[in-house]
Amino acid sequence: MKKIFYVALMAMMVMMTACQQSKEDYIKEFKSFVNEVSEECAEYTEADWEDAAKEFEALVKQAEKYEDLTAEEAMELAAVQAKYAGLQAKKGINKVIDGVKDLFGGKKDKK
Repeated sequence: MKKIFYVALMAMMVMMTACQQSKEDYIKEFKSFVNEVSEECAEYTEADWEDAAKEFEALVKQAEKYEDLTAEEAMELAAVQAKYAGLQAKKGINKVIDGVKDLFGGKKDKK
């Protein structure tokens, strides 16, 4: 009976340890996410942007778990967040430009 208890206890400890993410892994995941968005954003639909925004918000919220971030790590995360904000701003500007194009040249009356 003791063996089963110890095996179960060890299995639980391994699972708990495997589920915890180090701050280094978190930073890599965040950077990877933003790089992926950066590479693929030209083909994103509105639904893709909504999904990306949800994932971004989850990643930002996850940072709260890491109270022991060094100044360098905090700066690295700030840079990643700024890059994502830049991508969002570019998306907004492109949307405005497309609207202006449609207004002035894209929609012609058919007679």
